[in-house]
Amino acid sequence: MSFFAFVLIFFSVFLHVAWNMISKSTKPSMAFYVLMSATASAIWFPFFLLSDIRLMELPWKFHVFLLSSIVGEVLYVLGLARAYRWNDISLVYPVVRALPVLMIAAVTILFGLGKVPGIIALFGMVLITAGCFLMPLKKFSDFSPKHYISSAIGFILLGAVGTTLYTIFDSSAIKLIREAAGRISILDTLGYLFLIEFGLTLGELIVVAGNRTERALLKKMFCRTLYPVMAGGCSSTAYALVLFAMGYVTNVSYIQAFRQMSLPVGFFAGMLILKEKGTVPKVLGMFLILTGLLCVSLG
Repeated sequence: MSFFAFVLIFFSVFLHVAWNMISKSTKPSMAFYVLMSATASAIWFPFFLLSDIRLMELPWKFHVFLLSSIVGEVLYVLGLARAYRWNDISLVYPVVRALPVLMIAAVTILFGLGKVPGIIALFGMVLITAGCFLMPLKKFSDFSPKHYISSAIGFILLGAVGTTLYTIFDSSAIKLIREAAGRISILDTLGYLFLIEFGLTLGELIVVAGNRTERALLKKMFCRTLYPVMAGGCSSTAYALVLFAMGYVTNVSYIQAFRQMSLPVGFFAGMLILKEKGTVPKVLGMFLILTGLLCVSLG
């Protein structure tokens, strides 16, 4: 993983935490995410027009990857909205961010989608995941399967699966765009981001249309609050940086692992802004995450 990719991921971390904090503090819903994604679509639409992306000239695999990524994005925000509604960010955020580390590493190794991470890197990913599972605990005695079996955890798993899907398929789609163009283009990357955000907006609208409560919330928030706009700007910019970074790594699992730097940032933000309590398991979990990131870097 190059230093440039690390810098991109580093800045994306703070933007990612910012939009999650905004989302959590406003009682998240799919209606909120529709407005957030629509904002992001508007931001990146001019870049799509200026890009060299020619959808009809790209291979059929690209369209499959794009559609699969959008499905993953919809699953992610659906799981996130439901999980945030019932639980603290100190539980939802770490677990949703932790599980895809091993999921993506397993998928990329199984299907040969990139260079196989070394033993040290794989060990680091395990440490990251273990740390994330410790962070939600109030005390060590709470650690048991029963503690993680609930409807909220089910939505957290849905969000993790969605994250795994869109990360893998976005990486493959970006590679096809760059192969077709014969170069790495900032405009093409941002143009692809518009396709993702626009498709996500349509997918979220389908979910909202089928739910009376969500439809009422959408009418209530439309043009009456800036929070979805702020979240959309932070979210889309954060992922734009991630897409750039994908062109400078040998395996997309490294991207997912280093994005976990947002966990300690989110941890402190939760305590300082949302006044959540810090616990010994949370502190130990954060230490394991930072140690795991170091292992991934060295590996």
